[in-house]
Amino acid sequence: MFTYYLELAWRRCRQNVPIVLLVVLTMAIGIASCMTATTIFAALSGEPLPGISDHLYVVTMDSRTQGDANDAAYDTPQSLLNLRDAKALVDAHHADSQFAQAQSLAQVSTTDGKHSDRVIGLLGYGSLLSTLGVPFRYGRPWTEAEQTAHAPVVVIDATLAEKLFGTSDAVGRSVTMGTGTFRIIGVTAPWKPRMQFLGLTQNAGNLLGQDMQFYAPVGAALDHGVGPLNTGKCAKSAPVVNFQSTHVTHCRWIEVWVSLDAPARASAYRVFLTHYAQAQHQAGRFVQEPKPRLFGTQAWMDRLKAIPGDVGLNVVLAGGFLLLCMINVAGLLAARFLRRQGHVAIRRALGASRRHVFMQHLVEAGALGMAGGVLALPLTWLGLWVVRMQPVAYAAAAQFSPGVFAILALLSLLVGLAVGILPAWRVCRQPPALQIKLA
Repeated sequence: MFTYYLELAWRRCRQNVPIVLLVVLTMAIGIASCMTATTIFAALSGEPLPGISDHLYVVTMDSRTQGDANDAAYDTPQSLLNLRDAKALVDAHHADSQFAQAQSLAQVSTTDGKHSDRVIGLLGYGSLLSTLGVPFRYGRPWTEAEQTAHAPVVVIDATLAEKLFGTSDAVGRSVTMGTGTFRIIGVTAPWKPRMQFLGLTQNAGNLLGQDMQFYAPVGAALDHGVGPLNTGKCAKSAPVVNFQSTHVTHCRWIEVWVSLDAPARASAYRVFLTHYAQAQHQAGRFVQEPKPRLFGTQAWMDRLKAIPGDVGLNVVLAGGFLLLCMINVAGLLAARFLRRQGHVAIRRALGASRRHVFMQHLVEAGALGMAGGVLALPLTWLGLWVVRMQPVAYAAAAQFSPGVFAILALLSLLVGLAVGILPAWRVCRQPPALQIKLA
């Protein structure tokens, strides 16, 4: 029966090609606009590190000291801390796991200088790699003893290892970074968060996550001239610091993140954080009221408006436009179906039930919806290409994927069925006698 309905739909469509093309084009434009906006929203929403970042919290407090006490009051919580405070919080081990981190940009070279690359990485203190779930291919992360001794060790990713040594298994080899030689103790698979969430206060405009290609313990990195990408906020009494300077003793430039797997653990850590901050304030180090706070990953991203507001607005507008297209298509289908009352009357008189007539017209509407989905495919590609050409932070997120294609196909079918229900019901609800009289 379904095949017969499709054959009928094909015959009807051939009888009035202009109206069919108008219906299909209207649905295609509405579906493509909705899919373009939804694709970008889906790429930017959700957890940056699924299964991991939902347990991560960033530590914030006003840790200004006497040297910069006259700075203007902060409007937002501050996540950047002095290295001394970051180490104290990590070494306290009051969370399930904890680390301090800052991004760095370094020239990494083979010891003979024949191969090199300038790459982004993380300077870390504590269990950085294990807490973030960075996947290892070879080797291991640095140990607490190596971290304490400022041992010049480094972990690089497989892409950088291939570029420098021609093989991903580079454990045991050495690279030059800054003014020192670092021994490679681990090689990771390429890794980056879906969205940028580390160092948000220093990475305004950098919305999407970046590939991190090296990881080094912060003490060894600073000793050998590898500094943070951003020196943060330095005390007025501090020496002048340049880009990627290692003279950051009097600067607030590093973040502390903690992993807490239960609300009770988070509450206990807030108590510890408050005690630590108040102790520093009472000792005279923190000259302002520290106001310590703990933010979950999503709460922190929302607080700093990491996801542009226009992304959600675009989804709403695209959904409204799709609804408008559906209303217009429903009107066109109603006019198209009602013109066939004579044919419907004959079928009803010959014994066709309302259900059969309804299903026939609904299959036709669904087929038109699928045709609209086929046309929406290149239009969605075009829409995503236009977004990628725009000077917006999320341009790179406008990528078509098999999942998007599957959703597009399902959406086109649902749109076709949705807009066809009312017209199909209207054409089949009149009594056959009245329909024959009207015919």
